[in-house]
Amino acid sequence: MALAAPAIGIVTASGHFNVEGSQVWGNATLFEGTTVETTAASSELALRNGVKVQLAAGSRARIWQNRLVLEKGVAQLAAPVSFEARVSEQAKLIRAPFKGNVAMQAAQGQTVHAGCMVYKDGHFLVQDQNTAEVIEVLGRDLPPNVGNRVEVRGAASSTPGVAPATSVMNVASVAVVAQGGCLSVAATLDAKTEVPASTVAPVAASAKPSPSPSPSPAPAAHTGMSTGAKIGIVAAIGGGGAGAAIALAGHKSATSQ
Repeated sequence: MALAAPAIGIVTASGHFNVEGSQVWGNATLFEGTTVETTAASSELALRNGVKVQLAAGSRARIWQNRLVLEKGVAQLAAPVSFEARVSEQAKLIRAPFKGNVAMQAAQGQTVHAGCMVYKDGHFLVQDQNTAEVIEVLGRDLPPNVGNRVEVRGAASSTPGVAPATSVMNVASVAVVAQGGCLSVAATLDAKTEVPASTVAPVAASAKPSPSPSPSPAPAAHTGMSTGAKIGIVAAIGGGGAGAAIALAGHKSATSQ
């Protein structure tokens, strides 16, 4: 059966479509010989080898890693000349330029992936825009790039720590291709387009800021009585009415300063 074959890519759409006769919403995995049929929404078939098929609404096609059979409707194919395509009389196929697999080998054995960077459960992920492969990326300067379309270069690493990533890359460099535009990818991967603020708090707490200079002591609040007022009270105790007059005079003198 087709489902027993290795996965060869992924199909995505903004609505419902059928895979092997079953209705699917959003995306599904492609295997050797999978039949995809669209209804009201178009879909995109992206193979791991870089081949892309845009399937218009009301179309049906069967896909393999190295060939396509378009049974009805309209499709646009971007594939190398070695990729075989058969078209029925009820269908129309449009050829598009093939740019190759972006996940190419770069200098010094590095791999290049271009796509959306998102954040999930403490991990940074990039979904390759050509193959739909999800790669966990490790390295510095990743948080500011979450939610953007980026190009990452690096070397393969260990086993990924979060699903649905299938590989890990130690990032040597990351460059922003376009700001934003990753909400649909984040929704598909159940991820986020920004790093939660709580995750950066430990970094801030571990920093050792230079001690700030101690503030100058604030002047003590003037809650006691003035010297003049105290003298006035003593005089009042010793001299009756005359002392009261002195106390009044002393109080005015203190408050007028």
